[in-house]
Amino acid sequence: MKKPCLALCAALAFGPAAHAADLLSIYRDALVSDPVYQSSRAQYQANIEALPQARAGYLPLVGFTASIFHNDVNRQIADDLHYNTQSYVVTLSQPIFRLQNWIQIDQAKQQVLQAEANLAAAQQDLATRVAQAYFDVLLAQDNVTLSQAQMNAISEQLAQAKRNFEVGTATIVDTLDAQARYDQTSAQLIANQNDLEVKRRALTQLVGKLPDTLLPLKEPLKPEAPQPNDIEAWVRSADESSFAVAVAKANLVIAQEEVNRQKAGHLPTLDLTANAGRGVNPQTAVPNVVGSTADTASIGLTLSVPLYEGGLIQSRVRQALANRDRAQQDLENTQRTVAQTVRANFLNVTSGIAQVQALQQAVVSTQSQLDSTILGRDVGVRTSVDVLNAQQQVYQTRRDLQQARYNFLLNTLRLKSATGTLSEADVERLNTTLGR
Repeated sequence: MKKPCLALCAALAFGPAAHAADLLSIYRDALVSDPVYQSSRAQYQANIEALPQARAGYLPLVGFTASIFHNDVNRQIADDLHYNTQSYVVTLSQPIFRLQNWIQIDQAKQQVLQAEANLAAAQQDLATRVAQAYFDVLLAQDNVTLSQAQMNAISEQLAQAKRNFEVGTATIVDTLDAQARYDQTSAQLIANQNDLEVKRRALTQLVGKLPDTLLPLKEPLKPEAPQPNDIEAWVRSADESSFAVAVAKANLVIAQEEVNRQKAGHLPTLDLTANAGRGVNPQTAVPNVVGSTADTASIGLTLSVPLYEGGLIQSRVRQALANRDRAQQDLENTQRTVAQTVRANFLNVTSGIAQVQALQQAVVSTQSQLDSTILGRDVGVRTSVDVLNAQQQVYQTRRDLQQARYNFLLNTLRLKSATGTLSEADVERLNTTLGR
């Protein structure tokens, strides 16, 4: 019963070593296969078109129209006429003064900045999602391995309890306790195996394929404090480089420009217009007079002055002012939220260092406790239940240590992501903590 279970654990957790993937390779695969990030790239391509569309409002407009008509003229004192007339006209319009169009160009530039910031934020989000999924798989693998090791240890305790009962040196209670622990751990192993498969499938969702196996963390992990080791320095950095703050600032500029654009609705507009055309009329109503072909051309200026539009412009100005105030408050909220996120992640990193170090020492302490408990049982001052409890404490502490390690590494990425400084170089640096 144990050997098939152990084989399944090995197949799920380790797989062929020759095909082991690391964090960096998974991240680079996700860059080209993750649908969420690819959607963000497509959205970026769509959003940057706002600038050429805005610039088109101040570029010349050239149009061409052509028409042909069939004419039937019924006359009482002469023959009826049946003929076609054609006309061809080329028109050009060049805005000379349209302040609203100029302002719209400035707004479009801010929209492009927002698109760039959103795409960069999506790439940072991808890095943290990949790292989360990667370490989730590693933790699930660790849980399977530890559950199997715990089952083996309890199995030995169960066998020894049965032998002691048979020779009369222990009661049936020790056997029943060991059997109960074994059954509980067996159930936990099944749950951990299922969780491992779920976590592997979650990683597959990012890269579109199921990795054979992943490189684990190197031993030992030496957590380092963030640099600079100053929480307020990270907060100041976030205000300057956070993509969320950059988007909110650009949105405020757009809202301020929208106020100016709506106010410009009161101003006149001036356009240069020109056209050239040809009209062909092969027949006339005058006897013995042939038709004619006429070429025309004109050029001039068109001035348009808005006088009254039913209060529409004033209403739009008031609306723009309200939207500007909302954008100002949104920026303030974003800055506070980012600052709070940075502080929380910084504290998570620094406390994570202490937690990892404490759990590393706890693993040593609980192992020593287990060894002394086993010795105490052998000399008759401790019971088998005490040994089982000490074993459970050892394996639980090891699980907690692995969880703390992965949390520390993830929090280092989240801290940089919150400040807008997370890059592929950080993923490469984190990748160096992996290996056999």
